[in-house]
Amino acid sequence: MAVDALAGFTQPRGDLGRRQGLAQLLQDGPAQGRQRGADDVHYSQRTSVRTKTKQRTVHLHVGRSVHPVYNEQLHAVPEGFTYRFVHPALADPTTPTVRIVTDNDRFRAARTLAKRGAMRVLSRAGYVRLSRPRIPPGADLIHSAQFLLHDPPAPYVVDFEQVGVFSLYQQIALERPWARRRLVNAILDDRCRHLLPWSETARRGLLKVVGPEHREAVAARATAVLPAIRPAVGRPHTRGDGPLRVLFVGTAFYEKGAVEAIRAVKRAGARLDLVSYVPDAWRRPLEADPDITVHAPGRRDMIERLYAQSHVLLFPSHMDTFGYVVLEAMAHGLPVAAPGHLALNELVEDGGSGALFAIENPLYGDDGLARFPHLLPPPRHYLQALRRPSEAYVDGIAAALTRIDEDYDRLAAGALEQVSGSMERRREQLGRIYESAVR
Repeated sequence: MAVDALAGFTQPRGDLGRRQGLAQLLQDGPAQGRQRGADDVHYSQRTSVRTKTKQRTVHLHVGRSVHPVYNEQLHAVPEGFTYRFVHPALADPTTPTVRIVTDNDRFRAARTLAKRGAMRVLSRAGYVRLSRPRIPPGADLIHSAQFLLHDPPAPYVVDFEQVGVFSLYQQIALERPWARRRLVNAILDDRCRHLLPWSETARRGLLKVVGPEHREAVAARATAVLPAIRPAVGRPHTRGDGPLRVLFVGTAFYEKGAVEAIRAVKRAGARLDLVSYVPDAWRRPLEADPDITVHAPGRRDMIERLYAQSHVLLFPSHMDTFGYVVLEAMAHGLPVAAPGHLALNELVEDGGSGALFAIENPLYGDDGLARFPHLLPPPRHYLQALRRPSEAYVDGIAAALTRIDEDYDRLAAGALEQVSGSMERRREQLGRIYESAVR
């Protein structure tokens, strides 16, 4: 197995250089371009395994921002294949998230306003995004990270968290008949060999959007392949003495469920480490609470330290259709308390690797699709509701934390065990899909 990174990265081109008008504001587009004549630096990691099988090259195509899923993917290369990429952040798992980067942008407010206006116009027009990447020659296959491709130089597979990624997360666009036709045509194009939704929930959402007339054809090309992660510790956490230490990680304070997290932790008699951008109205009360420590989102080493000193991850998000932080926590031997909704039902085994509770005010319905026509931003009345979680909802979260505390060591062991085989599982699944795609 091998990883081959063409790290001669220059100014991104792709869609941003080709498209004009409003779409330029929105394209989290491919950072895949290289200036002609630029020097390439090659990086490879090879195991001692020798095989007579010809190594086929898979170009890993990502956008400007790199999700941690793809950093981990480099460690799940199927036998007989080699990964190649040009984005430097793929080789650097410490790269901060999009929210952290944009929060430090002094023009953030103006950019956000412009993006929201553009999204409204494009979504009403039924915009479906097709990426036009500049991919160096020599690839046998392209693995596209959440981008359908227009006229790619090789066959490709595409993975995605939720079908809304293809329409800028604006549900109204997917309700336009011409947008659905564009989406279906891209999916059924001969060069698009397979779709890899991150969960069965994402697969069901895709099949609902394409409609009954195309469902069978699209279903034959779509296989749920859960993201994988390497265990970060050799053994799970143990409970020890003292109060339960709860970790909350979510940059969007209200949307990620910080209000109910704070109240539930107090009711459970636990302590809380809160990693978020805290609104001014909450800052002073939290600073005065001896059982709550607030951390500004930032360096990866801070999160690693918090994983090491915490007992459980609390993830009461209203907006996530997957929740990769759940896998990260379990890879550190932490059980997880999360809503039993969408892909979280596939990630957390209730009573096996954590505890699930009933969700309140989800941004996405049980079908995996957005509940509102526009999500960026969601309706004002919805955002207001997130500031006032019900008492029953808070009680349910507190009860989940108590269940974990009462059976802690077994659940922590179950969490680590659940992710321990994920790399090999994903490697085997992708190997079969890649082999079929390059035939």
